[in-house]
Amino acid sequence: MQDNTLQTIIEQFSVFRLVLTMLFAGMTWAFLTALKFAAEILADKFVRYRLFISSAYPVIRLLTWGGALLFMIFVIFNPPINTLIAISASLGLAIGLGAQDLIKNIIAGVVILIDRPFRVGDMIDVTGHYGEVTTIGLRSTRIQTFDDSAVALPNALVLSNAVSNSNSGALNELVVVDVRLPASIDLVLIKELAREAAACSPYAYLKKPITVIVADDFQRTFLTQLKIKTYVLDIRFERLMASDITERFKQELVRRGLLTEQMVLGLLHND
Repeated sequence: MQDNTLQTIIEQFSVFRLVLTMLFAGMTWAFLTALKFAAEILADKFVRYRLFISSAYPVIRLLTWGGALLFMIFVIFNPPINTLIAISASLGLAIGLGAQDLIKNIIAGVVILIDRPFRVGDMIDVTGHYGEVTTIGLRSTRIQTFDDSAVALPNALVLSNAVSNSNSGALNELVVVDVRLPASIDLVLIKELAREAAACSPYAYLKKPITVIVADDFQRTFLTQLKIKTYVLDIRFERLMASDITERFKQELVRRGLLTEQMVLGLLHND
């Protein structure tokens, strides 16, 4: 009878621990959800610090879940050392049998959050996918492309490939607009017009220099290639600014008679 009573107490205590663990995990999830919501509001309100606020959340989430997991294991459950060894051995067996890719991605996700080759809000190019980093999770990194596609990349793939980061945590980034024109055009004038087109764009970050580089190109005939290098105010306006500069520049060329219909047809033919 006494043994049955003791067993009942132990079972009730185990159920209490399980309920307490679930309650604590739910509170942790609710706290992080509220924190993410607050971070999004602050990022929209303080645009200058949007990237800093957005990039801080994944690190806080990792540390919070890590601390919560340790608390649940060593404080709530507090298992004997033999149990911990058995659990560790089971995890090792699970990894060896089929969870290798998952563990690789989790480890890569932790490395990305610690090493920070890129942050949430950065514009990156990985294996031909270019866009803004929206989420850095433990399993995958998600980017939003300019075609409004969400691309999920496994963290192990990201970590094992070259990553091109356009802004590295800064709100502004360098945007290059390529324009090809006939070789006979007035270089001095078109450089001035290109610089003016960039400076007049409402998306341009004028605290950094505007550079126009000229190079020769040959595609069935000689062409003049212009690279208009301008910094954008916000990385999300990258394509808008490139389109705006191109439109302003070409409109001015047409207005001045420097770009005729015959020249345009010739350029299209060379393409």
